[in-house]
Amino acid sequence: MVMTEQGRQAGEIGDAVLRALALKAHGMSGADIERLVREARQKARRAHRRLAFSDVFDLLAAARPQRSQALRWCMAVHEAGHAVARLVLDLGRITSIGIDGPAGGYTEGKTATTETETEAVFDGLLAVSLAGRAAEEELLGCVSAGAGGSPDSDMGKATTLALAMETELGFAETLPLLYRHAENQSTLLAYNPLLAEQVNARLEAAYDRARDLIRRNENAIRFLADALMRHDTLEGTALVAVLKEVGKRVASAESDQ
Repeated sequence: MVMTEQGRQAGEIGDAVLRALALKAHGMSGADIERLVREARQKARRAHRRLAFSDVFDLLAAARPQRSQALRWCMAVHEAGHAVARLVLDLGRITSIGIDGPAGGYTEGKTATTETETEAVFDGLLAVSLAGRAAEEELLGCVSAGAGGSPDSDMGKATTLALAMETELGFAETLPLLYRHAENQSTLLAYNPLLAEQVNARLEAAYDRARDLIRRNENAIRFLADALMRHDTLEGTALVAVLKEVGKRVASAESDQ
C-alpha cells in the first residue's frame, strides 16, 4: 500500500509527539507514567472530550523536579564533561544527554561491542565516569555530591570497575592471575587496605586524566552545557547537530596539543 503525503505527515507528527512525551517521561518508572496517564484521562473525561497530547505532556512536565538555574548549570557542566570525555576518548556513541531527569542529569551512550576489552579501554571508561565531577571542579571551582551517593553513581560505578580490574579482570600490578570475586565490595576494601590503595590509585589516575582532558576542552564543554540549558534534553537530530559542533571544538583543542 502506498502512503499518501497526508498520511506520511500524520505519521511524522505522531512520531514527534511520542518523542516529546518520551523525553518528558525519561527516568520515570512505569508505575509513575501509568498513574499520570490515568490522571490525564480523568481530566479529559471531566472536560467531556478526548484525551489530548497536552493533557499527558503537562502532567509529565509538572512532575519534573523544579531546579534553580545555578543547579541546572552545574548539572549541564557535569553531563557535558561526561559527553566530551567520551568523544575525546572515542568510547562509543552518545544517544541522549539531559538535565531534567527525576534523579538528575544523565548521559547515555552505546559502547561498541567489537571494542577489545583491554586495560586501556577500561582506564578510559574510568576517566569518562569521573569526567562529570572533574568538569565541575575545573569549570565551577567546586564539586557537588552528584557524582556519588549510591552504587549506581559515577563514583560507585568507577570504584566497582577499578576493583574488578584489580581482582577479576587480570589487570592488577601484583597478583594479576589471582581471581578474587568481590561479593561484598565494601567489606573487601575495608579489610584489605593494600587493595583499597591500589583501587584508589587507579581512580586517582583516571581523575587526573579526566581533569586534564576537561581543561583542554573547556570551550567544547561550555558550548554543550549552554545547549543543555536551552533544551534540557538532547537526542535525535538535535543531539547530532550539537555534537557535530562540539566535535569541531574538540578536534581543534586536541590538535593544539
